[in-house]
Amino acid sequence: MSEASYENPLVPNKKLLQMYGVMADARALDEHIQGLQKGVKARRRLASTRGQEACRVSTALELLPGDLVSDSQAGVVMDLISGPPSRAQLDSLLERVAEFHEGKIDRAKLAKDGALARVLPWVDDVGDRLRLAMGAALSFKTLKRGSLVVAYVGHDELGKKEWRQILETASKLELPMIFVVLPASGKDQGGVRQLSAKARGWGMPGMPVDANDAVALYRVTQESLGRIRGGGGPVLIECKGYRVEGAQEDSNDDPLEQMRAFLLGRKVCTETWLKNAGERLRTRISSSTK
Repeated sequence: MSEASYENPLVPNKKLLQMYGVMADARALDEHIQGLQKGVKARRRLASTRGQEACRVSTALELLPGDLVSDSQAGVVMDLISGPPSRAQLDSLLERVAEFHEGKIDRAKLAKDGALARVLPWVDDVGDRLRLAMGAALSFKTLKRGSLVVAYVGHDELGKKEWRQILETASKLELPMIFVVLPASGKDQGGVRQLSAKARGWGMPGMPVDANDAVALYRVTQESLGRIRGGGGPVLIECKGYRVEGAQEDSNDDPLEQMRAFLLGRKVCTETWLKNAGERLRTRISSSTK
């Protein structure tokens, strides 16, 4: 870290570096998985998490051991967020990915055997998945555990009627939950327009945040965690794919590039540090798969 760097007490430089390191690891893991999937049948393909690194890392980095995650897809990226995996954990993770692509295990088994005990069991139907997450949150509240559930949902996975039913119920029960709405992909983006504003009308705080701004997402999540742990009820964070007016289509929509510019602009680290962070897991993957 540079001596001339500016230290923000709300998001210390050490936390910023940790955030980028995990995001870089998530990108490396996704690239490895997508490389394995060339020529693989659709049912044996895992959806890419590229572009979701800030949405996932910034909202899960400060979860406590008793908290739970309901993921939007059966995958392995959440295995990275609890801390740098050991070589044994990484080998297990890569082995599960290979077995899935070879047809030896299904999506539920892929998710179930992960290193993170905090990930709820995977079910394919999004409504059932969210009801499972809400049930877990209700048990936390009933037992006064102080824990919470973070539920990741794709923007186009639910319609307005379904969203309203889920959010009104969660709000009425004051469930300790954060709903993280991941940005839609592609030009023809489906889902409910201005979902965060509609959530406020359904009794729940809804906040739109740039899906590529890891720092903003971290700040909003910290505020949300404080509210929920204090008994304030659920929150919805809508990750939106903003783009600077007049910018090239892909020049401002990569969370890693945006975070790189942020760190370098504030002299939090050097180009060399950033390069090493991005290559760390790639090297480990390479050595583990030889």
